[in-house]
Amino acid sequence: MISKIQRLWLTLVFTIMVITVPKTTYANLESSQNKGDIPSKWAISDVEKAKERDIVPDKLQGDYRKNITREEFAELAVRLYQVLSKKETMIQGPSPFSDTNNPYITMGNKLGIIDGKGDGTFSPDKNIIREQVSVILYQTLKAAKPKYDYTNPNNYDFKDYNMISSWARESVNYLYGVEIINGVADNEFNPKGYTSREQAIVLAMRTYEQVIASDRASRNGLTTSRAGTSRQLNIQESDSSEKLKSIISAQMGKPYQWGGIGPNSFDCSGLTHYIFSKLGVAIPRTSKDQITAGVYVEKKDLQYGDLVLFARDGRNINHVGIYVGNGNFVHAPQSGDVVKTTTLTTGYYANSYYTARRIISK
Repeated sequence: MISKIQRLWLTLVFTIMVITVPKTTYANLESSQNKGDIPSKWAISDVEKAKERDIVPDKLQGDYRKNITREEFAELAVRLYQVLSKKETMIQGPSPFSDTNNPYITMGNKLGIIDGKGDGTFSPDKNIIREQVSVILYQTLKAAKPKYDYTNPNNYDFKDYNMISSWARESVNYLYGVEIINGVADNEFNPKGYTSREQAIVLAMRTYEQVIASDRASRNGLTTSRAGTSRQLNIQESDSSEKLKSIISAQMGKPYQWGGIGPNSFDCSGLTHYIFSKLGVAIPRTSKDQITAGVYVEKKDLQYGDLVLFARDGRNINHVGIYVGNGNFVHAPQSGDVVKTTTLTTGYYANSYYTARRIISK
């Protein structure tokens, strides 16, 4: 028979157990959601679809309300590129940046999707801002779908349009026009604002769905509809090849001159800049900036008129020319030399080849 003291002791022990044993309740689930472990209700569907399509890196599958970093968004963009282009092989090579060895960042840079800060760094842990997100998404789309016509006649009149950096406006205009990215409250874009992980994933999924829907409809492009009228953005068939051949032919044998921009002498990027300007196509002046022109093209897919870029150290662009078929390219090599044709298949330029960009549509 249990004594009175024993009954009091058992009662005390039971009370302590009730107080200290944790409870798994709906309130605790809500607390977990508040920490961002589960996407917000508006984002759940898109996040789950993006995960199913292998667009979302493992590191982004949680803490969804956290602001996304430059490194994280770069990985997301490259994964999106791989899914859209169906090219899952990683592009290998040394990192072009001194503060990261992330292979996705290296690949994104070689694809022309991402760039650093201009001082050899990438700042991988820094939060990315909305206008940077727009540029990277736009470049991802162009790299994955190079035959789309990316012209966009509309400039959208956000109240803070003047706050959007000049280098980001084309991207913002296009992505807003095809309904991939939206403004924020009160007709503003908030270009310097941050983006959360779940917002970034939703943008990637929205891009994916727009492309898939367009490809299924055999449209070869996205459709703008913000201005109240819809128009298809089709493949732009170029008739510039013959004119380009004539322009290149006229430059052969002209002397190299450092800083030369033509018409009588050239340095390497001065030559490419001059040739495309004669076609009415504007590209940046320097070789390191010309990597951002046009869209990425694989070496095996080179066509006449593609820019070919070289990096002696495997990281920093130091030379550029124009592919002219049969494994050859035209360039202004160095002091004491002239504009001429050189092979890409062997020797120095085969070893220092870095990437290629398609400037005119075929």
